[in-house]
Amino acid sequence: MTVIGRGIRLILLDCFETLVHLVGDRYQARKGTAHFLEHFSKRQGVPCVVVSDGTHEAVSVALTQAKLVGDVSAIYHAGNAQESFPDGRVRKRLDRPLADFRIAAKDAVFISDSKLDQVASLHYHVPFIRIPRSEDQAFSFESLITGPSQYRSGEFELDFLKHYGKGPQP
Repeated sequence: MTVIGRGIRLILLDCFETLVHLVGDRYQARKGTAHFLEHFSKRQGVPCVVVSDGTHEAVSVALTQAKLVGDVSAIYHAGNAQESFPDGRVRKRLDRPLADFRIAAKDAVFISDSKLDQVASLHYHVPFIRIPRSEDQAFSFESLITGPSQYRSGEFELDFLKHYGKGPQP
């Protein structure tokens, strides 16, 4: 999936390197982010929430600096949406925002630049869109509205999934 369809009722977004990136000593929104959030959140009424492994304070600072803090419906962070495993691995808990917004996994989408987030998405059965990290200046969030995107979010390394995809179950 590289375009968000009409049946989506909740958009989960990673924060760092997905929504925002560091430019100098301040966070800025990635290209097309404001239009993306306006299109889905304001025009279509689809809640857009941040799910990050950063602290609440770090995410709030980043969203404030990028002028996005008022454009997201909720923030899930390391303190309320992360689980840790005995071997040191961590995974974002997508079940929390799904439960809070009373949305089935199939009616949500998780957007991130991270393979680890893709593993969380598979675990919670949430459709996933993998976007390039912020170093790729050509990418724009607008491509997720209009398509087609040149990025094939379903492509990822099998070795990675073999290693991380079979972790402990919550």
